Amino acid sequence: MRTSAPVSVIVSTFQEGGLLAETIASVESAAVLPREIVVVDDGSTDRSCEREWPPRVRVLRGDHVGVAAARNRGAQAASQPIVVFLDAHCTVDGRWLTPLVDALEHVPDALIGPAVRDSSDTRFVGCGAEIVDALLTYRWRPATGAALDEVGLVPGGCLAVGRDQFLASGGFAAFTGFGLEDVELGLRWWRAGYPVLGAPDSVVTHRFRTLPPYRPEEQAWLQNILRTALLHLSGPQLQASVMACSRFSTFPGAISTVLSESWVPTHQRLLASEVRATIAYLDRWAPRAFGS
Repeated sequence: MRTSAPVSVIVSTFQEGGLLAETIASVESAAVLPREIVVVDDGSTDRSCEREWPPRVRVLRGDHVGVAAARNRGAQAASQPIVVFLDAHCTVDGRWLTPLVDALEHVPDALIGPAVRDSSDTRFVGCGAEIVDALLTYRWRPATGAALDEVGLVPGGCLAVGRDQFLASGGFAAFTGFGLEDVELGLRWWRAGYPVLGAPDSVVTHRFRTLPPYRPEEQAWLQNILRTALLHLSGPQLQASVMACSRFSTFPGAISTVLSESWVPTHQRLLASEVRATIAYLDRWAPRAFGS
């Protein structure tokens, strides 16, 4: 008999075509079911959300606002105490939810990610990630063992968190386009003193793509890097990140946009309230990114 868990699975989607339906079917076929699935249609025009969905699926429609804002909208609409954000191009193992729910019952203030298998090379399974360069690019850590383990980042393809704490923290930052929302959240979570964990017993297969099914927005990506750097870095590390961004042709527009925003109060608030210092994070989880 299949059981259900007190989870809202939130799938934000933009131009995912048939992959969205495959992702929902995978979640619906698992041995442990979420109590609801919230699909946030981020302004798709490919009609991928226009179908008959199972009863536990709710579809929220809206304009294209980017993955961070779409996921926040899903979390606000969620009815369950645990939210699991899942990309719309994944398949899940039968009991993928159980380790995530069990972990949050024991460590309720944690940010937790599963082991993630590459659909094109199933020999590789990663669990958590660390930052590898000044553009805040991350690299997966190989999944080892079965126990919960501290990680530097939980990549946004799948992450689980208590809904109330996620919303109280401000949710994902107000980023545009795609990218870095998971990096910024991980840094903010770690600095606040909360656990960032990998749960290797939970397995999700992810379709990693060279290009998404829509035109990438380089300036939006750069803006998200710069926003993250300005909020969390200082001194030589901040300088290195800005200089790395400056190599791109869209840098002038990106930096002028970000500097015109009200980022200083947030930077000061994060600094005043941090439990663990950013430099300690970089020493442990980004030792090669900034030459530390």
